[in-house]
Amino acid sequence: MRRFAFAGASACLCCSPALRAPSASSSSSLPLSSSLRSEFGTHSGHLVMSRRFKASYIRVANRKRVEMFLAKRFHLPTRLKTAAPEIAAEWDHEKNPMHLYPEIVGIGHVTPVWWRCVACQHSFLMSVEKRVVRGGGCPACAAAKAAGGGREEESTLEGERNPDLRPKRPVMFNLRTKY
Repeated sequence: MRRFAFAGASACLCCSPALRAPSASSSSSLPLSSSLRSEFGTHSGHLVMSRRFKASYIRVANRKRVEMFLAKRFHLPTRLKTAAPEIAAEWDHEKNPMHLYPEIVGIGHVTPVWWRCVACQHSFLMSVEKRVVRGGGCPACAAAKAAGGGREEESTLEGERNPDLRPKRPVMFNLRTKY
């Protein structure tokens, strides 16, 4: 663990110029550098920051401890309101608890919450993850669509019509030539 600090002595709270009452000669008559010096640092003009930074470490394959560096990463939005605003508009504010709302709930939230369908105004219970990631929708609209859908086109196979017949993951072919 290392401690990093900027150059300069730490300022005492009782004699800090930033905490003293303003005098008759305000900072408007002083040059800009001295007014910044009196507000942000010590008498010598150095900015003092007493914050400790802790390096984080990971263990690699050869069991050596390697220090990780912090880098800027571009993250995809994970909050429901920013990631899927059209789904967040269907949030049922009356039935959900007050501490849950689309601005703070993530798209991977697996606890069921209440939704209100825009088309049929049916209120239903479904997880955020199932709605956003897996594409679930209103069960009443899905049942009405399945009942009134009629005959599908003849070019679809049995596995394409029934999702339960599809394999869970794609089949990998074995490329070995010897047994």
